[in-house]
Amino acid sequence: MRKNHEGVAALEFAIVGPAFIALLLAILYTMFIYLAQQMLETAAQGAGRLLLTGSAQTTTLTNGHVGMTASDFKDAICNGYAGTNASGQAVSVSPLLPSMLSCSRLTVNVNTATSYNVSSTASPTFTYDSNGVLTSTGTGYNNQSSGAGSNRIIVLQLIYLWPTGTGPLGLNLTNQPNNNRMIVATSVFTTEAYSCSGSQTSC
Repeated sequence: MRKNHEGVAALEFAIVGPAFIALLLAILYTMFIYLAQQMLETAAQGAGRLLLTGSAQTTTLTNGHVGMTASDFKDAICNGYAGTNASGQAVSVSPLLPSMLSCSRLTVNVNTATSYNVSSTASPTFTYDSNGVLTSTGTGYNNQSSGAGSNRIIVLQLIYLWPTGTGPLGLNLTNQPNNNRMIVATSVFTTEAYSCSGSQTSC
C-alpha cells in the first residue's frame, strides 16, 4: 500500500485548493476596488477641468441654464453635455464617468477653500437610517463668489459606493451599509481667469 500513490494529486488539491481559490478571489475583490478607484480618479480630473477653466460656471446648456447647477454638473460627468460657452461658441463634452461605474451610485461634492490644507479634503460623512437607507451625504455644490472666477481654490470630490461584500478567508472590504465600500477621488486646483457670460453677474 505504501507504493500505491493513486489519488495523491486529488488529496493534495483538496488540502491546498480551497485556500488557493480563496486567495484568488480575495485578489479579484481587491483588484476591482483599485480599478474603480483609478477610473474615479480619471473622472475627477476631467470634471475638475470643467471648473478650473470656468466651463461649468459659464456655459449656456441646452436646457437653458447659464452655468451648471449641482444636478447639471453631475449629469455632465455621467452623460456629457452640450451648449455654448461665454464667447458664444458651441461646445460639447463626452461623458467622463466610465460605463463600468453607475451614475446612481455617484455623489459629487464641490466646495471652495481659503488655502491648500489637508482639512479641506476630508471625506464627507454619509448617514443612514436604521434600515440602511442613505439619508444625508454631507456634500454640497459651492464654487462661486462675486464677479468672475480667478485664483479661487476649489475642492472637488467624487464619492462612489462600490458594491462589494465579505470575501473569502474573512476578507471584509465594506465600510458602508448594504455591502458597499466608499471610494473617494479628490481634485484640488486654483481656477484660471475666465469671464462670465453676458447674462451673469457672478460666476
